[in-house]
Amino acid sequence: MAPNFNNQDLVIVTKFILNLKVNDVVLLPIPKLGAVIKRIYFMDKNSIKVKGDNMDYDSPVYNKTYNKDEVIGKVIYKF
Repeated sequence: MAPNFNNQDLVIVTKFILNLKVNDVVLLPIPKLGAVIKRIYFMDKNSIKVKGDNMDYDSPVYNKTYNKDEVIGKVIYKF
């Protein structure tokens, strides 16, 4: 998620305020990668699609649709 989020950044994530919308930054559990931070770019009633902020990087994470229930939390602050 560089340049907006980098290794060693600390973030506050909430699971209680999940009124998700496009452009929200969320934490998702990805097998073999662990929890990743990504930005929502598409939403419908029950699913989301995500992307990163680094347009030069392509990830298989971007090609999937995720159920909203899979979201660990919404990033509300970065240190």
